[in-house]
Amino acid sequence: MATDYAKEFDRYLERFARLVGDMRTGQYGTFRDRLVRKLEPVEFERRVNDYLALGHRFSEMVNGGDTIDDTLAVDLRAIEVELVMERSLFLPPLRVS
Repeated sequence: MATDYAKEFDRYLERFARLVGDMRTGQYGTFRDRLVRKLEPVEFERRVNDYLALGHRFSEMVNGGDTIDDTLAVDLRAIEVELVMERSLFLPPLRVS
């Protein structure tokens, strides 16, 4: 899957400012009641690659009818928080109680 990292990083910066706050790279804020650090472009690209690789493994499990590894779903959610994602590309929406 080809990714335009520059465009995605710009979207990340917009989400971060809107949902976490206006901070410098390396500073921490909160998103979904968790601490998140504002990433620099190289870190962002690495985390996106990690996320897509985990998502691909998750999709293979689902499509293959395999038992889903709970830690895989937890890891996907953790990276989604780190990337300040409002919607998952792979998991169902979170329920808000």
